Amino acid sequence: MSKNVNILVVDDTADSRLMLRAMLEDDYNVAEVASGDMCLVHVEKTMPDLILLDVEMPGLSGYEVCVQLRKQYQSESLPIIFVSGLDSYEERLAGFEAGADDYIVKPVEPEILFAKVANCLGQRLKMAKAKESATEAMGIAMEAMTVSSELGQVVQFIKDVQSIEQAHDVGLAMINILSSFGMNAVTRVDAGQVTFVGCEEDSIEANVLSRFVVHSERILSVGIRTIIRDPYIVLLIKDMPLDDEKRCGRFRDHLAILMDIANAQLGNIKNRSVMLEQRQEIFTQVISVAEEQIKKTTARLFEHDKNSQGIMHGMVSELEGMLFGLGLEEDQEKKLMALADQTSLQLQNTQGQTQVVSGELGEILESLYTFFNTLNDAKQNKNQ
Repeated sequence: MSKNVNILVVDDTADSRLMLRAMLEDDYNVAEVASGDMCLVHVEKTMPDLILLDVEMPGLSGYEVCVQLRKQYQSESLPIIFVSGLDSYEERLAGFEAGADDYIVKPVEPEILFAKVANCLGQRLKMAKAKESATEAMGIAMEAMTVSSELGQVVQFIKDVQSIEQAHDVGLAMINILSSFGMNAVTRVDAGQVTFVGCEEDSIEANVLSRFVVHSERILSVGIRTIIRDPYIVLLIKDMPLDDEKRCGRFRDHLAILMDIANAQLGNIKNRSVMLEQRQEIFTQVISVAEEQIKKTTARLFEHDKNSQGIMHGMVSELEGMLFGLGLEEDQEKKLMALADQTSLQLQNTQGQTQVVSGELGEILESLYTFFNTLNDAKQNKNQ
C-alpha cells in the first residue's frame, strides 16, 4: 500500500467514519466529511484517489452526489465505492446506475473493504497507464505526420531548386522553406556576385554573414542563433527551437540536406556564368579577327577593281592610237572598238559585284555583332 494514495470517507455517522478511518489509515491518507455537500466542496479543492460514499445521508444522497461528480468530472478517473446498510438488488443496481465502481454492505468487513479498495485503485492505475499510452501513441503519430510533412517539403525544395537560374532565388527558396518550418533566417549567396537575401547589404546580419565566409568552422551556434557555411552560401538562422530537442535535431538534419542542395545549385549557376563569359570572350576575339579580315578582303577587292579598270582604260586608249597605223578598214575598226567597250563595260559590272560581296560580308559581321549582344544580355540577366 502507499501513503501517497488519498481516500475520502463520506458518511453522516461519526462512528462509521471512525471505523473506516481506523481500517485504512495505516496504509492510506484518509480524509472524512459528514455530508454530500461537503464532499463536493472537498473534491473541488482536492481531488482524492478514491471515495467511500454512504448512500443514505441528509440533504444530498450518495446517489445524487455520485451523479453530480460524474457529470462534473467526466474526464477524471475517480473510483467511487458505495457503503450502505441496504443490500437489495435494487439498491445495488441504483448504485451502479448512478456511476459507482463497487458496492460494500455495512457492517463493513476489513477483508472485503481492502480487496475492493485495492481492486478499484488497480483499475484506476490501469486506466491512467492506458491513457498515458494512448497520449504517447498519439504524440508519436503526430510527430510522424510532422516529420513526413517536413520531408515532403525538403523533397519539393530539392525539385524546385534544380530549375532555379538566379542565385538570389536560391537564397530566397532557402529562406521560404525555413519560414515554413517556423524559423527566421537571412542568407548570403555568391555565384560570382555576392547577394544578400532577407537583409540589407549594410545591416548587422550582412556583416555577420560576410565575416563567417572565412571562418574556420562550418557550423557555429550562439544561443538560439546558428550560422552554417558552404562555399557558395552562408545561412544565419535567428531562432533555432532549442527548447524542443527532437524538433531541433530534425531541423539540423534537414538543414544539412538543404544547404548541400542549395550550394550545389549555386555552383552550377556560377559554372554556367563562367562558361558564358568564356564564350563571350572567345566570340569577341572571333568578331575582331573577322572584322579585320573582312576589311582587308574588301579593300583588296576594290583595289583589284580599280587596277583592272585602269588597265582596261589604258588598253582602250592605246588601241585607239594604234588603229590609225594598222590600216584597218572602217568597219573593222568599229568592231574592234566595240569589243574594247564591251570588255570595259563587263569590268564595270564586275566592280558592282564587288560592292555586293562587300555588303554581304558586312551583313555577316552585323550578324556576329547581334549574337554577341545576345550573349552579353544573357550574362547581365544572370548577374541580376
